[in-house]
Amino acid sequence: MTRTEYNNNVKTWSGNVLRFAVWNCGDRMRGEDAVQEAFAKLWENREQVSVEKGLGYLLTVARRYLLDCFRHDDVVCRAHKEMADTQETAYESRDTGLSDEMTAALVQLPEIQRTIMQLRDVEGYSYKEIAEQLKINENQVQVYLFRARTTMKKILSKKAI
Repeated sequence: MTRTEYNNNVKTWSGNVLRFAVWNCGDRMRGEDAVQEAFAKLWENREQVSVEKGLGYLLTVARRYLLDCFRHDDVVCRAHKEMADTQETAYESRDTGLSDEMTAALVQLPEIQRTIMQLRDVEGYSYKEIAEQLKINENQVQVYLFRARTTMKKILSKKAI
């Protein structure tokens, strides 16, 4: 496949591949990622793929990419659930020096918020250090921490009434 034929494939099939990907995953951004991946693979393998089989190749690569994403998401969800279960048990079983109400409120937080709150408020890490450890940006750390503190305030104020 020549550069011109590849460019023609991009012009001709990008919309179809995007619709296919979005229909399969229900998420436009992930669909766009699948299209990008498909065209990158087509370019890498342009010597082995004939022009006539371009669309089939693109759809196959996009579908496989989405399946890999779904599998990855499933593994991450299971890992987060296991970590949350472990942390709930750890919070319940160790003497943190916190009141029972505070411990109960912490257990109700999502795992990421609980972790960030622990790192920032208890262990004293900076936003930058937390962001590096959790592989997220500093703004996300600040948002998660704000949400965690807001949720904790709501939970604890309900218990005080």
